Amino acid sequence: MKSRIEQDVEIVIKRVKSFVGKSDDIVFHSFSFGPSAISSCLVYVEGLTEFEMLSKQIISPLQKELDINEVQHTTLSALSQQFFGIQNDVLEDMNLAIEQLYKGKAILFVDGASQALAFQTNLFQFREVEEPQSEVLVRGPRIGFIENLEKNTALLRERANDPNLVIQKLNVGARNHKFAALVYVRDIADPTLVEDVVSRVKQIRMDDIPETGYIEQLIEDSHLSIFPQIQNTERPDRVIAAVLEGKVAIMLDGTPFALILPMTITALMQSPEDYYQRWTSATLLRLLRYISVLLTVFLPGLYIALVSYHPGLLPTQMALTIAGSRQNVPFPPVVEAILMSFTIELLREAGLRLPRAIGQTIGLIGGVIIGQAAVQANIVSALMVIIVSLTALADFTAPSYDFSFPLRILRFMAIFSSAMFGLYGLIMCYLFVLCHLMQLKSFGFDYFTPVLSAPYSDLKDMYVRLPVGLLKTRPKTARTANIKRQGE
Repeated sequence: MKSRIEQDVEIVIKRVKSFVGKSDDIVFHSFSFGPSAISSCLVYVEGLTEFEMLSKQIISPLQKELDINEVQHTTLSALSQQFFGIQNDVLEDMNLAIEQLYKGKAILFVDGASQALAFQTNLFQFREVEEPQSEVLVRGPRIGFIENLEKNTALLRERANDPNLVIQKLNVGARNHKFAALVYVRDIADPTLVEDVVSRVKQIRMDDIPETGYIEQLIEDSHLSIFPQIQNTERPDRVIAAVLEGKVAIMLDGTPFALILPMTITALMQSPEDYYQRWTSATLLRLLRYISVLLTVFLPGLYIALVSYHPGLLPTQMALTIAGSRQNVPFPPVVEAILMSFTIELLREAGLRLPRAIGQTIGLIGGVIIGQAAVQANIVSALMVIIVSLTALADFTAPSYDFSFPLRILRFMAIFSSAMFGLYGLIMCYLFVLCHLMQLKSFGFDYFTPVLSAPYSDLKDMYVRLPVGLLKTRPKTARTANIKRQGE
């Protein structure tokens, strides 16, 4: 609701103090100017605004250069254009003035004026643009987003000068107001998708949205699914590539992580580096990732099923070797797998939370020492240590860190299913996951498209990556307004 600004500066000061309460960091600097000593007050937040700048560019010009007797005859907008050399806005709403105050702007109230001036004097400190730590590439741009929305949108504009690139800002947060930016290409993105995203973001009702993870959880289709339905990234090149395929990106002030939607499981297996190197290398690495996903999810369960229920399916020499290695192990294979998998998860979490240099040492040395000690103590077999180590290594090949969490959950599901029903349980677990992926949606788009049902043109850049010269059209499953990517 709009609240007008009183012309009496003393009343205005009392109203502002009633808004801000007993906050000692809110500074009220009262002074007068002009031949008739017109009263005024400059309000700002200590630490967010530099007073020396205010003194040189606002207070001094008013006291030295202004030669009027009444403010009523000269609007504040005219004053701002004539005497102030910094960006400012004329405000007529007290609530808006308080909001701009907490965003780091200095607010000038003048006696006799029913308006206020908001000066762009923010004094925020941000880290320099650097390579993102969560998405390290061998070949590609060494630039990542930072915690400032304006800088991040500028990074996109610097690398994409298409006039159809739209950056639409939305206000989020009921108490702590922040700006979120929707990024899409006007003549490529599906208008229905854009409207759906805008509608979902506007329906968010929370006091504060500190990170895009909140937005991701509040607007996704299925809250109960373990699979991420929205991709996050710190890389501007990944955002640009996504919006050029008809997707929509969401960026939030205060975080370097942007969201990309809709999401498919094949996109989670793709890396920006796939397009910066030759197609043969990219295809080989992409196939390696798919094989690694199958290994990290089903390899421990397959070992348990074969050893516990179906040893006859193994070659005789291998079965005898496994039986010999497990001769002094007191636990069944399922207990071995759970113990070692739990140990790997502990080492991973400890290495992540500790300082970087110490964390790497703990992860490497801790894994070797614990594994060797467990084998020597006959708690687990040597083959189980190898299998669990392979599953952990395969897990790290996923380009998206968020994708590793559902893989770890599915691994334990496969272990328990195999322990209860053998290969039948493992197959049931696989079919259950496949059925879930088939029915899962991301903003109305299919999350998983089987090979046989995918459009032929999309297969060129789905599970493999053919030469760039053959990728002449955008994915048909994206339902873009402009399907042409290469050519006239």
